[in-house]
Amino acid sequence: MWRSVIRAIEAAIPEYDLVNEKVSLGLAQKARDHAVHELELKEEMRILDAGIGPGTMSQTILRENPGLTIVGLDASIDLLHAAWERLGSTYGDNLHLVQGVFESLPFAEKSFSRIISAFAFRDARNRTVAIDEFHRVSTEDGVFAVVDLGKPVNLFKRVLVSIWVHYVTPIIARASMQGTIQGNPWRLIFPTYQALGSNREVVSSLGKRFSRVRITEFALGGMIVILAFKEIAKSIQAIVSQ
Repeated sequence: MWRSVIRAIEAAIPEYDLVNEKVSLGLAQKARDHAVHELELKEEMRILDAGIGPGTMSQTILRENPGLTIVGLDASIDLLHAAWERLGSTYGDNLHLVQGVFESLPFAEKSFSRIISAFAFRDARNRTVAIDEFHRVSTEDGVFAVVDLGKPVNLFKRVLVSIWVHYVTPIIARASMQGTIQGNPWRLIFPTYQALGSNREVVSSLGKRFSRVRITEFALGGMIVILAFKEIAKSIQAIVSQ
């Protein structure tokens, strides 16, 4: 499944942003913008974009903070090439691209002040190991941000969101595509969504390693921004919106 998801994302590159904004009703970019604001980025910080894909999240960060240095990580060489094609001419001095996976990050301990994973965390092959790795490479005052689809705790909301992801998303994607993509890569979103725990479970998993976790929910909880604060020696506090 993991390799199928990677291939689907690679196939979606030519129309990735256009279609994602259509199927999310514009909320995908809203969630990215919210995460950037909440991370309180400063130029001296070293940032990891985990699962950089075609570079949408890094572009969002660098537009607002052009002096930052970002390390973009992805398992796919094709996606790293797409990110460089998108960002290299404007932000090449600020961007370093590395091939790797979440479960075995090729970085030393305490390497990054801020880590963000936008619409990629749910695709980790082992989220528990990935969380351990993100904690390891975070500085002692580091923050790990997850921007992704969400699975609401409330059953009624969860059913509505599941229907949207399973049935409506592929239909909107098909109607929005402009003929540069073969097939419909957005059909692969639902299997990864099914494997995702509820918003409360994701917060709980992060809270086992990080000291404090905060979640903001959009669209009935179908899209989330989670901030996990390392804050050594502080008590765990998980706040889940209902």
